[in-house]
Amino acid sequence: MSKRWVMLALLWACAGAEANEVSLQVGNQALRYRLAPGYVQVSEAAPQLFRYLESAMPPANRLVEAFYTSADIRILTSGEGKAADTYFMVQSIRALEDQTVSKDDWRQLLSQASAEMEKFDVNAEVAKDATRDTRMSQAAGQQIEMKFGKIGTPQVYSQDDDEVRFVMLIPVTVNVGGQPLSINGVCAGAMVLVRNKPLLVYAYRASSTAADVAAAKQQLAEATAALLALNASSADVATSPGAKVGGFDWGRVAMKAAIGAGIGLFIGLFVWIRNRRSQAA
Repeated sequence: MSKRWVMLALLWACAGAEANEVSLQVGNQALRYRLAPGYVQVSEAAPQLFRYLESAMPPANRLVEAFYTSADIRILTSGEGKAADTYFMVQSIRALEDQTVSKDDWRQLLSQASAEMEKFDVNAEVAKDATRDTRMSQAAGQQIEMKFGKIGTPQVYSQDDDEVRFVMLIPVTVNVGGQPLSINGVCAGAMVLVRNKPLLVYAYRASSTAADVAAAKQQLAEATAALLALNASSADVATSPGAKVGGFDWGRVAMKAAIGAGIGLFIGLFVWIRNRRSQAA
Protein backbone atom coordinates (compact mmCIF):
# COMPACT_ATOMS: atom_id res chain seq x y z
CA MET A 1 0.00 0.00 0.00
CA SER A 2 1.53 3.36 -1.02
CA LYS A 3 2.18 6.23 1.40
CA ARG A 4 0.03 8.47 -0.78
CA TRP A 5 -2.97 6.14 -0.39
CA VAL A 6 -2.45 5.88 3.39
CA MET A 7 -2.43 9.67 3.76
CA LEU A 8 -5.60 10.02 1.69
CA ALA A 9 -7.32 7.33 3.72
CA LEU A 10 -6.37 9.11 6.95
CA LEU A 11 -7.69 12.41 5.64
CA TRP A 12 -10.92 10.71 4.62
CA ALA A 13 -11.27 9.04 8.03
CA CYS A 14 -11.04 12.41 9.79
CA ALA A 15 -14.08 13.62 7.87
CA GLY A 16 -15.91 10.31 7.95
CA ALA A 17 -18.17 11.21 10.84
CA GLU A 18 -19.93 13.78 8.64
CA ALA A 19 -20.68 11.37 5.80
CA ASN A 20 -23.22 8.62 5.19
CA GLU A 21 -22.46 5.09 4.07
CA VAL A 22 -24.35 3.24 1.32
CA SER A 23 -24.07 -0.20 -0.28
CA LEU A 24 -23.20 -0.84 -3.94
CA GLN A 25 -23.94 -4.25 -5.45
CA VAL A 26 -21.38 -5.57 -7.96
CA GLY A 27 -22.00 -9.15 -8.98
CA ASN A 28 -22.29 -11.14 -5.75
CA GLN A 29 -20.35 -8.56 -3.76
CA ALA A 30 -21.88 -5.75 -1.68
CA LEU A 31 -19.37 -2.91 -1.47
CA ARG A 32 -19.43 -0.09 1.05
CA TYR A 33 -19.32 3.49 -0.26
CA ARG A 34 -19.10 6.64 1.84
CA LEU A 35 -21.08 9.67 0.67
CA ALA A 36 -19.37 13.02 1.22
CA PRO A 37 -21.45 15.62 3.09
CA GLY A 38 -24.19 17.07 0.89
CA TYR A 39 -24.18 14.21 -1.65
CA VAL A 40 -27.04 11.80 -2.38
CA GLN A 41 -27.57 8.62 -4.39
CA VAL A 42 -29.10 9.60 -7.72
CA SER A 43 -31.01 6.30 -8.00
CA GLU A 44 -32.99 7.28 -4.91
CA ALA A 45 -33.04 11.08 -5.01
CA ALA A 46 -33.66 11.52 -8.75
CA PRO A 47 -34.78 8.21 -10.35
CA GLN A 48 -35.48 9.81 -13.75
CA LEU A 49 -31.95 11.24 -13.90
CA PHE A 50 -30.62 7.78 -13.03
CA ARG A 51 -32.65 6.23 -15.88
CA TYR A 52 -31.16 8.76 -18.32
CA LEU A 53 -27.68 7.85 -17.10
CA GLU A 54 -28.39 4.14 -17.51
CA SER A 55 -29.72 4.57 -21.04
CA ALA A 56 -26.63 6.49 -22.13
CA MET A 57 -24.15 3.87 -20.89
CA PRO A 58 -22.15 2.09 -23.58
CA PRO A 59 -23.51 -1.48 -23.76
CA ALA A 60 -20.43 -3.04 -22.15
CA ASN A 61 -20.64 -0.80 -19.06
CA ARG A 62 -23.19 -0.86 -16.22
CA LEU A 63 -23.97 2.14 -14.09
CA VAL A 64 -23.70 1.01 -10.48
CA GLU A 65 -24.56 4.39 -8.95
CA ALA A 66 -24.17 8.14 -9.44
CA PHE A 67 -23.76 10.82 -6.79
CA TYR A 68 -24.71 14.51 -7.01
CA THR A 69 -25.16 17.12 -4.33
CA SER A 70 -28.77 17.79 -3.40
CA ALA A 71 -28.23 21.38 -4.50
CA ASP A 72 -27.09 20.32 -7.99
CA ILE A 73 -30.09 18.04 -8.45
CA ARG A 74 -32.34 20.99 -7.64
CA ILE A 75 -30.41 23.19 -10.11
CA LEU A 76 -30.65 20.64 -12.92
CA THR A 77 -34.28 19.73 -12.41
CA SER A 78 -35.35 23.39 -12.25
CA GLY A 79 -33.46 24.19 -15.47
CA GLU A 80 -31.46 26.93 -13.74
CA GLY A 81 -28.02 25.88 -14.97
CA LYS A 82 -25.25 23.30 -15.09
CA ALA A 83 -24.10 21.29 -12.09
CA ALA A 84 -21.99 23.58 -9.91
CA ASP A 85 -20.14 20.93 -7.87
CA THR A 86 -18.16 17.82 -8.73
CA TYR A 87 -20.37 14.80 -9.34
CA PHE A 88 -19.44 11.13 -9.35
CA MET A 89 -20.26 7.89 -11.12
CA VAL A 90 -19.34 4.29 -10.35
CA GLN A 91 -19.50 1.86 -13.28
CA SER A 92 -18.66 -1.80 -13.74
CA ILE A 93 -17.70 -3.83 -16.79
CA ARG A 94 -20.59 -6.24 -17.37
CA ALA A 95 -18.34 -9.08 -18.50
CA LEU A 96 -16.37 -8.86 -15.24
CA GLU A 97 -19.12 -8.40 -12.66
CA ASP A 98 -19.19 -12.08 -11.76
CA GLN A 99 -15.42 -12.49 -12.11
CA THR A 100 -12.66 -11.99 -9.55
CA VAL A 101 -9.11 -10.74 -10.04
CA SER A 102 -6.28 -11.45 -7.60
CA LYS A 103 -4.25 -8.54 -6.27
CA ASP A 104 -1.07 -9.80 -7.94
CA ASP A 105 -2.77 -10.17 -11.30
CA TRP A 106 -4.37 -6.74 -10.93
CA ARG A 107 -0.96 -5.09 -10.57
CA GLN A 108 0.15 -6.64 -13.85
CA LEU A 109 -3.12 -5.84 -15.58
CA LEU A 110 -3.00 -2.18 -14.58
CA SER A 111 0.30 -1.74 -16.39
CA GLN A 112 -1.12 -3.32 -19.53
CA ALA A 113 -4.34 -1.36 -19.39
CA SER A 114 -2.72 2.02 -18.71
CA ALA A 115 -0.28 1.51 -21.59
CA GLU A 116 -3.17 0.74 -23.95
CA MET A 117 -5.31 3.63 -22.74
CA GLU A 118 -3.09 6.32 -24.24
CA LYS A 119 -2.96 4.62 -27.67
CA PHE A 120 -6.52 4.26 -28.90
CA ASP A 121 -8.84 6.76 -30.57
CA VAL A 122 -11.64 7.45 -28.08
CA ASN A 123 -13.59 9.47 -30.66
CA ALA A 124 -13.72 6.58 -33.11
CA GLU A 125 -14.84 4.16 -30.41
CA VAL A 126 -17.57 6.50 -29.12
CA ALA A 127 -18.90 6.81 -32.68
CA LYS A 128 -19.39 3.04 -32.85
CA ASP A 129 -22.30 3.17 -30.38
CA ALA A 130 -24.95 3.51 -33.08
CA THR A 131 -27.96 3.02 -30.78
CA ARG A 132 -27.13 5.58 -28.07
CA ASP A 133 -29.43 8.33 -29.40
CA THR A 134 -32.26 5.82 -29.76
CA ARG A 135 -31.82 4.60 -26.17
CA MET A 136 -31.70 8.16 -24.89
CA SER A 137 -34.76 9.21 -26.91
CA GLN A 138 -36.76 6.29 -25.56
CA ALA A 139 -35.80 7.15 -21.98
CA ALA A 140 -36.59 10.84 -22.47
CA GLY A 141 -39.77 10.48 -24.50
CA GLN A 142 -38.48 12.90 -27.15
CA GLN A 143 -35.81 13.06 -29.85
CA ILE A 144 -32.28 13.33 -28.46
CA GLU A 145 -29.06 13.84 -30.41
CA MET A 146 -25.73 13.59 -28.65
CA LYS A 147 -22.49 14.79 -30.23
CA PHE A 148 -19.01 14.82 -28.82
CA GLY A 149 -16.37 17.25 -29.98
CA LYS A 150 -12.76 16.16 -30.20
CA ILE A 151 -12.24 14.19 -27.00
CA GLY A 152 -8.71 14.40 -25.70
CA THR A 153 -6.69 11.21 -25.36
CA PRO A 154 -6.88 9.89 -21.79
CA GLN A 155 -3.79 10.98 -19.88
CA VAL A 156 -2.63 8.62 -17.14
CA TYR A 157 -1.34 10.75 -14.26
CA SER A 158 -1.15 8.32 -11.33
CA GLN A 159 -0.65 4.60 -10.83
CA ASP A 160 0.03 2.36 -7.84
CA ASP A 161 -0.77 -1.21 -6.78
CA ASP A 162 -4.48 -0.51 -6.31
CA GLU A 163 -5.47 1.78 -9.16
CA VAL A 164 -4.61 3.76 -12.24
CA ARG A 165 -6.01 7.26 -12.67
CA PHE A 166 -6.47 9.24 -15.86
CA VAL A 167 -7.93 12.58 -16.91
CA MET A 168 -9.87 13.55 -20.05
CA LEU A 169 -11.11 16.86 -21.42
CA ILE A 170 -14.52 16.28 -23.00
CA PRO A 171 -16.42 18.75 -25.22
CA VAL A 172 -20.03 17.68 -25.75
CA THR A 173 -23.16 19.11 -27.38
CA VAL A 174 -26.69 17.88 -26.82
CA ASN A 175 -29.65 18.72 -29.04
CA VAL A 176 -33.05 18.32 -27.37
CA GLY A 177 -36.03 19.06 -29.57
CA GLY A 178 -33.91 21.21 -31.88
CA GLN A 179 -32.26 23.29 -29.13
CA PRO A 180 -28.48 22.74 -28.85
CA LEU A 181 -26.29 23.45 -25.84
CA SER A 182 -22.60 22.74 -25.33
CA ILE A 183 -20.08 22.46 -22.52
CA ASN A 184 -16.38 21.68 -22.23
CA GLY A 185 -15.91 19.54 -19.16
CA VAL A 186 -13.32 17.40 -17.44
CA CYS A 187 -13.45 13.86 -16.10
CA ALA A 188 -10.91 12.29 -13.77
CA GLY A 189 -11.31 8.52 -13.80
CA ALA A 190 -9.87 5.51 -11.99
CA MET A 191 -9.67 1.80 -12.68
CA VAL A 192 -9.60 0.30 -9.19
CA LEU A 193 -9.82 -3.17 -7.64
CA VAL A 194 -12.19 -3.32 -4.66
CA ARG A 195 -12.46 -6.68 -2.88
CA ASN A 196 -11.20 -8.35 -6.04
CA LYS A 197 -13.83 -6.60 -8.20
CA PRO A 198 -12.64 -4.23 -10.98
CA LEU A 199 -14.53 -0.92 -10.81
CA LEU A 200 -14.51 2.35 -12.75
CA VAL A 201 -14.91 5.51 -10.65
CA TYR A 202 -15.30 8.97 -12.17
CA ALA A 203 -15.32 12.55 -10.88
CA TYR A 204 -16.78 15.20 -13.23
CA ARG A 205 -16.70 18.97 -13.50
CA ALA A 206 -18.89 20.82 -16.01
CA SER A 207 -16.05 23.19 -16.98
CA SER A 208 -12.38 22.52 -17.61
CA THR A 209 -10.28 25.33 -16.15
CA ALA A 210 -7.01 24.42 -14.43
CA ALA A 211 -8.85 24.72 -11.11
CA ASP A 212 -11.56 22.33 -12.33
CA VAL A 213 -8.99 19.75 -13.41
CA ALA A 214 -7.21 19.98 -10.05
CA ALA A 215 -10.51 19.69 -8.15
CA ALA A 216 -11.63 16.64 -10.13
CA LYS A 217 -8.31 14.89 -9.50
CA GLN A 218 -8.34 15.68 -5.79
CA GLN A 219 -11.93 14.61 -5.23
CA LEU A 220 -11.42 11.40 -7.21
CA ALA A 221 -8.43 10.60 -4.99
CA GLU A 222 -10.55 11.14 -1.88
CA ALA A 223 -13.40 9.01 -3.25
CA THR A 224 -11.23 6.03 -4.20
CA ALA A 225 -9.24 6.24 -0.95
CA ALA A 226 -12.49 6.06 1.02
CA LEU A 227 -13.77 3.18 -1.14
CA LEU A 228 -10.59 1.17 -0.60
CA ALA A 229 -10.45 1.93 3.12
CA LEU A 230 -14.06 0.90 3.73
CA ASN A 231 -13.61 -2.36 1.84
CA ALA A 232 -10.10 -3.19 2.99
CA SER A 233 -9.39 -6.88 3.47
CA SER A 234 -6.25 -8.91 4.02
CA ALA A 235 -7.91 -11.83 2.24
CA ASP A 236 -7.30 -12.43 -1.45
CA VAL A 237 -8.89 -14.74 -4.00
CA ALA A 238 -7.63 -16.32 -7.17
CA THR A 239 -8.38 -14.78 -10.53
CA SER A 240 -11.37 -16.52 -12.05
CA PRO A 241 -10.83 -18.21 -15.45
CA GLY A 242 -12.87 -15.61 -17.32
CA ALA A 243 -10.62 -12.75 -16.22
CA LYS A 244 -7.17 -14.30 -16.64
CA VAL A 245 -4.46 -12.60 -18.62
CA GLY A 246 -4.47 -14.14 -22.09
CA GLY A 247 -8.12 -15.09 -21.76
CA PHE A 248 -9.50 -11.57 -21.39
CA ASP A 249 -8.67 -8.44 -23.37
CA TRP A 250 -7.62 -5.97 -20.70
CA GLY A 251 -6.74 -3.37 -23.29
CA ARG A 252 -10.45 -3.31 -24.14
CA VAL A 253 -11.25 -2.74 -20.48
CA ALA A 254 -9.10 0.38 -20.56
CA MET A 255 -10.94 1.53 -23.66
CA LYS A 256 -14.33 0.95 -22.02
CA ALA A 257 -13.14 2.90 -18.99
CA ALA A 258 -12.34 5.88 -21.20
CA ILE A 259 -15.60 5.67 -23.18
CA GLY A 260 -17.62 5.42 -19.99
CA ALA A 261 -15.98 8.62 -18.78
CA GLY A 262 -17.68 10.77 -21.41
CA ILE A 263 -21.26 9.89 -20.58
CA GLY A 264 -21.74 11.74 -17.30
CA LEU A 265 -20.99 15.17 -18.72
CA PHE A 266 -23.62 14.70 -21.39
CA ILE A 267 -26.34 13.65 -18.98
CA GLY A 268 -25.95 16.69 -16.75
CA LEU A 269 -26.16 18.90 -19.82
CA PHE A 270 -29.19 17.07 -21.17
CA VAL A 271 -31.15 17.32 -17.92
CA TRP A 272 -30.40 21.03 -17.68
CA ILE A 273 -31.56 21.88 -21.21
CA ARG A 274 -34.60 19.58 -21.06
CA ASN A 275 -35.87 21.19 -17.86
CA ARG A 276 -35.01 24.69 -19.05
CA ARG A 277 -37.23 24.07 -22.10
CA SER A 278 -40.02 22.71 -19.88
CA GLN A 279 -39.90 25.82 -17.68
CA ALA A 280 -40.05 28.10 -20.72
CA ALA A 281 -43.01 26.29 -22.30
